[in-house]
Amino acid sequence: MSNYDAILLGSSPNALAAAARLARAGRRVLVLETRGVLGGPTATETFAPGFRAESGVMSAALDPEIVRELGLSLDVLRRDSITALGSPVTLRADHALPSELLHAVELLRAIHASDPPALPRPGAADAGSLREIAARLSGFGPREMHEVLRLLFMSARDFFQEVAQPAEQGILCGASIRGISEGPFAPGTLLNFVHHLAIDDGLFRSTVRGGLGKLAEALADTARAAGAEIRLDVPGPLAIEVADGVATGVRLGDGERIEAEIIVSDHDARTTFTRLVSPTELDPETNRALRNLRLRGSVARINLALSALPDFTGLDTEVLRGTLIVARDPATLERAWDQAKRGAPSSHPYLELALPSIADPGLAPDGQHVLSAWVQYVPHGLGGREALLKTVLAQLAACAPGLPALVLHPQILLPEDLEARFGLAGGHLYGGDVSWSTAFFLRPLPGFSHYRTPIERLYLAGSAAHPAGYSGRSGWNLARSLLGG
Repeated sequence: MSNYDAILLGSSPNALAAAARLARAGRRVLVLETRGVLGGPTATETFAPGFRAESGVMSAALDPEIVRELGLSLDVLRRDSITALGSPVTLRADHALPSELLHAVELLRAIHASDPPALPRPGAADAGSLREIAARLSGFGPREMHEVLRLLFMSARDFFQEVAQPAEQGILCGASIRGISEGPFAPGTLLNFVHHLAIDDGLFRSTVRGGLGKLAEALADTARAAGAEIRLDVPGPLAIEVADGVATGVRLGDGERIEAEIIVSDHDARTTFTRLVSPTELDPETNRALRNLRLRGSVARINLALSALPDFTGLDTEVLRGTLIVARDPATLERAWDQAKRGAPSSHPYLELALPSIADPGLAPDGQHVLSAWVQYVPHGLGGREALLKTVLAQLAACAPGLPALVLHPQILLPEDLEARFGLAGGHLYGGDVSWSTAFFLRPLPGFSHYRTPIERLYLAGSAAHPAGYSGRSGWNLARSLLGG
């Protein structure tokens, strides 16, 4: 008899949502995390004495169903404005988006809530789920249905040129390429924008008081209260043991072996099947597909410990509570991507900035502040830390002339650093781009329906699985499927 019903490898909100749901249903659950802190790429950590910030994603929100069903109490801090530096444009939370975009968000939320079906031959449960999605789409009416389907395949640049003012297009296109290795001119990039809106991490980002890591802590507390066991600082490397094509347990770095009825990986598919599982357990065609997965991390993360609040020319403190971006227009973003795809860090990268210590003073010593920057595009393995910091500070100094002099300590993480820190293949923070070739039943690869993998009793439930992101939804869906819901 196995020691556990389920072992989950990793501790992002996806894994912890699954752990909580399974434990509440009476399953024996073990979560293994090799780092000393929960949350995976959502963890909040000290990066300088007295200063705390996220070194992975800068924002995330748990799916409302998870919050409701688990009875979680979270002090959510919403960045309800987004401002383009060097421009007078600020979009606020009451900014009206086109109705067809909102219909698309509604459709994606319905898709996100369903398990990825086995296509092209769906089973009975799949057929029912697909009928519900089709009914949602047909409920829009012929014109609305046409518009929703049209925009989901459009480039961000083309759509926002139709519906937005020129001064707003840089902001909207910047949000559309967040985390993906594409420029806003590429067909299908609007899907990424709609996806982030659907997981409540769109234009107006969210975090929680105390840092984003509090999401994982809240889920972990609920899982533990239901009987789940969570171990931190587990000796690695971890190895999933497989016998005759069936996952049977996990071997820790110190030799300890733990058996379980099922194993769940919170990691991306390539990491799972090259580091956790021996590639010899898979057929050559699957190994080829894994090698060809598009996992090109192009985001670097910079956190700055500041001695005081910087003065951004023409901006008041209230606007600084929101998100600040450097994205002059769609063409500038496309040129930044052009540089990166040719192997050079962008000389004028897309920057997304937050000063979280304004709304959450506990993240920095009294009177001092944290500035957190999302820097895109920086090709994996081709950037330099000092050169990148110099580039970013030069862009910031153009809008806040005294800011470089306020820097007490910088933390600079290139895509390869993110790969090493979080076990992310290619340093891709989301386990792969969100595109029609890697979404829904195609995420992360065809044949991985219902979160299954080619190894029996081994499942994927991290951001690399449907629907992507850190809302907890992939783990929640998996747990429902395993429980027969």
